[in-house]
Amino acid sequence: MIQRSRRILILAVLALAAVPAAASAASRPFQNDPMGKLRDVTRSWQRYQPATTFCIKPDVNEYTPGGVGATATGRYPACRRSGFRRSAKGLVRIHVRAPLLCSGCRRLFIDFTKIPVTNAPGDAHSHGHAYYHLDSFNNTYTVDPIAHSTNTKNFTNDKLTTPDGSAQEPVIHGFDLHAIAYVTDTAHFVHTASQGPYYIGPWYLNRSGKRISGVYLDVNVADAVQWPNPELNGIGYSAGFNSHGFCSSDDDSFYGGCFDWWGMSSNTIDPFHD
Repeated sequence: MIQRSRRILILAVLALAAVPAAASAASRPFQNDPMGKLRDVTRSWQRYQPATTFCIKPDVNEYTPGGVGATATGRYPACRRSGFRRSAKGLVRIHVRAPLLCSGCRRLFIDFTKIPVTNAPGDAHSHGHAYYHLDSFNNTYTVDPIAHSTNTKNFTNDKLTTPDGSAQEPVIHGFDLHAIAYVTDTAHFVHTASQGPYYIGPWYLNRSGKRISGVYLDVNVADAVQWPNPELNGIGYSAGFNSHGFCSSDDDSFYGGCFDWWGMSSNTIDPFHD
């Protein structure tokens, strides 16, 4: 069922891609980069590598047992390096050692800075929770379930559903490897202590101490099959998200929140083309 739904979405993407480039955004409202532009940042991947330790401040109502884990303050050096004042309270210290870019992989980045501040009529964008996945006619791509920025989550890094060493861990790992499906939030920060160290939010801190607005995924190309037709190798994304059109808030429970619209990237990237 999941594969069938993905094929339908991919066909929709290709159909929309056939529209002349000069067509206005209003004429193809669902192919409007709702989470921002998709870019290949492999050549400068080090700039996008997350710091091992930094701080965030959850800023929405969360209805999940266990609390958000906001025990840090601006007195922590990692929090001040993250841009918070020494007097700041209610912070969460994130500690995740994100893997370096793997050999034969391409780092694809969705740039949240390209999301319009407001929605034009019939042209909605993400302003809260976003559920997204990469799409391609080439179904041989994979993404290691932990090969992504720290501000996005899948089932593997949710430690309520997938405790370390549990019987379901290898099954869920295998699902995430091929599903390439995630949740994030393009406007607010959400963290639940009981669900592990990852969080969802609009930015993370890189190793140089700069806030990076967006999410990245490291796509394994070396183990994929290159199809003869380059158009079939293209990778884009599709997303369901909170546009604040019908959702009254961005409140969260177990990293779930309201979403009221959907859309796709306006471009695809052929990872075999350097």
